[in-house]
Amino acid sequence: MKTTAAHIVTLFAIALVCGCNQVPVVETATAKNDSLGEHLINANRYIAGSEAKQIDGYVERRGWTPTTLLGGTRVWETVAGSGRIEPDDTVVVDYRLEAIDGRVFYSHATDTVVAGRMQPTRGLDAALLTLSHGSEATVIVPSEQGYGVMGDGDRVGRRMILVYKVSVK
Repeated sequence: MKTTAAHIVTLFAIALVCGCNQVPVVETATAKNDSLGEHLINANRYIAGSEAKQIDGYVERRGWTPTTLLGGTRVWETVAGSGRIEPDDTVVVDYRLEAIDGRVFYSHATDTVVAGRMQPTRGLDAALLTLSHGSEATVIVPSEQGYGVMGDGDRVGRRMILVYKVSVK
């Protein structure tokens, strides 16, 4: 009996060693998954286009000619400051945050922000890098450049176009 048990243990060990050198099989995605991905891409394009039209209408109704940044964020500087904000500058930002439809999320908030570090949102961060110390601006941020699909988990809902009224201290 000892010989049989020893043989079984030996065979098991050999099988383990031999099995470790095998390349795992990778299955390719099926056409069904590709179709779903294509639908999601098209849906995101539609949403981005719809948000761009809403922002265009908002800007047009006010007669503004804002600067449009990569990603669709719009910046309308109302008070010029001095000394351009550079990446890694720490600035104090007072702001009011509302949805494009006028719902107010924060009537007054103050944050200390390190420019270029995508805080609190990518759109606001990009806008800060176009402003100067002491400037004031309205920054309109598409949902993708704001809190995105999930919102901020507190007051800002999912897929919200944000309007920041910013004062850089």
